[in-house]
Amino acid sequence: MTYRPLTIADLPAVPDGTLVLVTGTYARSVTGATLRDAHACIELSGEPFDWSPRHDTRLDVWGQLWNGPAPRLIVHNARLPGDVRRHPLSSPTAPAGTTLTVTARVQRVGADLLAVTPDRHTYLLRGHDLPEGYHRLTGTLIREAPPLLQVTGHHDLSRAMLPPTELPQE
Repeated sequence: MTYRPLTIADLPAVPDGTLVLVTGTYARSVTGATLRDAHACIELSGEPFDWSPRHDTRLDVWGQLWNGPAPRLIVHNARLPGDVRRHPLSSPTAPAGTTLTVTARVQRVGADLLAVTPDRHTYLLRGHDLPEGYHRLTGTLIREAPPLLQVTGHHDLSRAMLPPTELPQE
């Protein structure tokens, strides 16, 4: 699965559930966030995966589109235009027994260690007691539902995923 690059004005003609990449100006308010360009605006649900952009910043945003009475984009991640460190990735889908490599936010929930990818896939982790933060994980998918990943290798990305340097406003 790949993210379709579109303009915000093109989004109403796109089917629900489509993965899209759009560019616009990010705006936050008390009630939520939007992305707008010269011709259109869309509500955003959720925050970017690994950083929080400033209000009134030009961004490339990717996620899953939901049209309907209240059209919105379920945000997977975002980047400043030209940021080569961040790019749209969709989580692999595979049968049990497959070796996977995913980038995910690792977090502890009760006694479980979970990995959540930018497109909101969640894996229960086994095999390593990892610190919370951003990791590139390699492992074998032991079970598909709920997804259980036996981690065989990891690389801590927490320092690499620091918020981007924001360009000064002109």
